[in-house]
Amino acid sequence: MIELLSQATVDTILIGLSYALVAVGLALIWGVADIVNFAHGPFMVIAMVTTAFASNSYGVDPMIMIPINAILLFAIGYVTYRAVIRPVMNESMESQIYVTFGLFVFLSYSLLVLVGPSLIEVDHFVFDGTTQIGGTFVSHPRLVTSIVCLASLGLLFGFLGRTRTGKAIRATAQDREVAKVMGIDTDHILSITWGLGTAAVGIAGTMVITFAPAHAETTPITWTLLAFAAVALGGFGNILAAGLGGIAVAFVEQFGIRLLDPSYNQIYVFSAFFIALIARQVYADTQS
Repeated sequence: MIELLSQATVDTILIGLSYALVAVGLALIWGVADIVNFAHGPFMVIAMVTTAFASNSYGVDPMIMIPINAILLFAIGYVTYRAVIRPVMNESMESQIYVTFGLFVFLSYSLLVLVGPSLIEVDHFVFDGTTQIGGTFVSHPRLVTSIVCLASLGLLFGFLGRTRTGKAIRATAQDREVAKVMGIDTDHILSITWGLGTAAVGIAGTMVITFAPAHAETTPITWTLLAFAAVALGGFGNILAAGLGGIAVAFVEQFGIRLLDPSYNQIYVFSAFFIALIARQVYADTQS
């Protein structure tokens, strides 16, 4: 039992940091632009596909794809905001949801047409292998992924807290109209925010594909829902809490797999998701 719990704890940390980066990307967009981005999962799969293609076709190691996909996904997020999201920024929430859900459907089916139903995976990775410490196994791809995601989170939080653009993003999140009065180009800031959010999920996708093969049919919706579950557990619009929510999702998943039935891993996560939503609503009702 001790070895079982030890393995679950290690995997919670290693996998949880990738969940945290995905959740922070979603929460950043949500908190600043005040729009629910249902296309978060497909953006991640784009990075997975480019990584697998470069690795399997040209022998490019996934580590080299990290900056490439970060730039690519930043550009995709930036253009997505300018071309798709900005026209509905002043529309109702329902209209915004229709647009991002439509974007999710478009990207998901485009990926399915592009790669088909076959497995998306990386054939080789420079950090492949496993190390055993006592009765606990540490996957090298998961370990490297957790380090990359932790470093990315540190860079993102440092950017938001210490740079002029980062402070402008925070000001826009607090009050967009006041930020405009203070001379901040909020339209440009929102574009950058979308770029940063999609770059975050792109980095996560680049690394996750090294140990978790994907399917164009199911992976986009799975990661979108996982991101929403993490944000719900941590807190809507709070990127630090969303990151902790990602680790909480991994905790529920990994301990559920090892202590209960591993075939129901997603049921454990989404049960916690709905419980968190209900608890937040009950708390809000008691405070009103």
